[in-house]
Amino acid sequence: MKFTEKLIKQIDETAYLTAENATRYRPIMRFFYERHEQAENWLYKEDIYQVISSYIPDYTIEECQRDLDFLVSKMSLTTVQDTENANTLDKFKYKNYRYQMTDYAIEIERMTIHLEELEVKISSLEPRLFERIKLKLKKLINIENLTEADLYELWSDLTTDFDNLNYSYQDFLKKFQEPKTEELLQSVAFIEYKNQLIHYLNDFIKEYLVHSKEIKNIFVQIPDKNIHTFMDALIAYQKKAPKLRPDFDYEYLRTVNEGKWRSLKKWFIGNHSMSEGDRLLQATNQIISKITKYAANLVELHGNMINRKEEYKYLCHLFDEQIELKDAHKLASAILGVNTVRHFKGISELNSDTIVSSWSVPSIMIPLEPIRRGIRIKSEKTPIQDKTKEKEILLQRYQEEEQKQRQILRRFLSKSQKSFIGRIELSKEERRYLFTLMEKAKKKQNQLQGTDPVFGYPYKIEFLPQRCQIESTDGIFEMDSIHITFGGDDRG
Repeated sequence: MKFTEKLIKQIDETAYLTAENATRYRPIMRFFYERHEQAENWLYKEDIYQVISSYIPDYTIEECQRDLDFLVSKMSLTTVQDTENANTLDKFKYKNYRYQMTDYAIEIERMTIHLEELEVKISSLEPRLFERIKLKLKKLINIENLTEADLYELWSDLTTDFDNLNYSYQDFLKKFQEPKTEELLQSVAFIEYKNQLIHYLNDFIKEYLVHSKEIKNIFVQIPDKNIHTFMDALIAYQKKAPKLRPDFDYEYLRTVNEGKWRSLKKWFIGNHSMSEGDRLLQATNQIISKITKYAANLVELHGNMINRKEEYKYLCHLFDEQIELKDAHKLASAILGVNTVRHFKGISELNSDTIVSSWSVPSIMIPLEPIRRGIRIKSEKTPIQDKTKEKEILLQRYQEEEQKQRQILRRFLSKSQKSFIGRIELSKEERRYLFTLMEKAKKKQNQLQGTDPVFGYPYKIEFLPQRCQIESTDGIFEMDSIHITFGGDDRG
């Protein structure tokens, strides 16, 4: 992960989702988005008020104006003054605005719609995507006869299929880790469609095994120069499309495309570890093993119930032979337990998820206290113990440890400037202190500034383009290189 300005930038456009008046802001933004889908981008305040007031009672035009001003201040909407219909000077001074959604707001509304539909979304595995990806990758072996438009279309289809494959399998595996799914796997109703689910997973595994080997060979056959030509063609095709922004960052677009290509390759070919495809294969096999295990336990439990049928018939025969009711009660207490039963709820100490018989669970002794007023439990009186010496020892240890840490940090602050570049050695205390400085600092301009929480020294942190490795007794931590400047006196 790269620590960039875009990563730590605060996204103000999402403020309307959690603001105090979100019940008014969100319908306004949804109305803008629906009109945007109909290619009607610029809207007047009166159009918005007419629609929103029909849903929100007692909604005034002044409230609508305040809501629009808030959305504009958070960069969710942009405005332009309507000068075409200003026939008089008063109308021009009135500043009748038109409003439009920003690009960020459009994507945020698409995300909210996706979240609203998440409950009805069906996660599935699509084995046909492997063959589609394989056929598209084959075209990259010989790209001399493909035009820039063909390569751009090929890239769009390839990334779409890969995204569908990647997201679908992640969502599908996540479903098997939810508590509801675990509960379903242990229910008797699961036996009915167990075979169908196993067959579904086996088909997906079979398609992966068939196509993954061919896809790996295709990646090996594609020369590096073809990838460079491919990326150049994508940028060249994008440059032909008209851009309203003259400062469009094509280099960043190239970086994004190259990152997607590396992710696609890593999905099928792992560099120094298991590939994502092999992880999927391993996880799917584990799911099949879990399904088979639960199904076997359920079948065994169901079989045990059938085998006990004859025992139940014999018990009924014993009860039928009893003449007196009190004899039947005695027989029932011997077979079924006591006549009067109290149920106690608590946390089970059983640490296994396996379905076991209740007879195999060991007994638990739970001490109970009476709730009747007439019965009182004798309390044990314990004298107060003098723990002054123990407290003094603990205080002395704490002060010695604190003094030791302050001495270590004073050595750390012996110089007013420190640069962390390359490979450096720090103790655990020094490393923890360094991370505390970075955490407590506040961003000002292009650097971080703050006040040392131990000694009260002011400091500032500047990020350097290199990388550094902090080596301690418990491992090596890699981060961006930084330069720290301390202020104040008496740092020795």
